[in-house]
Amino acid sequence: MRAWTIGMELEEQFSTKGKAKLTKDIQDRNSATWCLIACDNIPPNASSGYGVFMDHSIKALDTLGWKMDEGKFMEVGERIYNLTRLFNVREGFSRKDDALPLRFHEPRADTGWKLTKADFDMMLDEYYSIRGWDSDGKPTQATLTRLGIEA
Repeated sequence: MRAWTIGMELEEQFSTKGKAKLTKDIQDRNSATWCLIACDNIPPNASSGYGVFMDHSIKALDTLGWKMDEGKFMEVGERIYNLTRLFNVREGFSRKDDALPLRFHEPRADTGWKLTKADFDMMLDEYYSIRGWDSDGKPTQATLTRLGIEA
């Protein structure tokens, strides 16, 4: 959730390649952006990749005296996303809840393409690994330590 990847998926529409990393990056960017009470759906925010609006956000924060760069901005978003996940884990969420609607596993009427369960599980494993979460979707202690989160 919280990542609208469709504009950046146009080059490889029917591929799982790189989608886990793309999703994570956009989730982190959006988490930081939304703290600014800003909308990521206003062009060029959403249509030009995830870097354009981030550049504007960083400049705005610098103007306010908050020294920020792309790495720090993305880390803010990553910290927010991990805190959100910790809350959900505490409330009983796990890998079983990271699922797509069943229609995603059915062939598309126009192309016949479908996302197999095996492909989804592979992408979820890759996503968890990139996020620094265990195989059940819980942030690891190493991830929390790196982000300065005490849990």
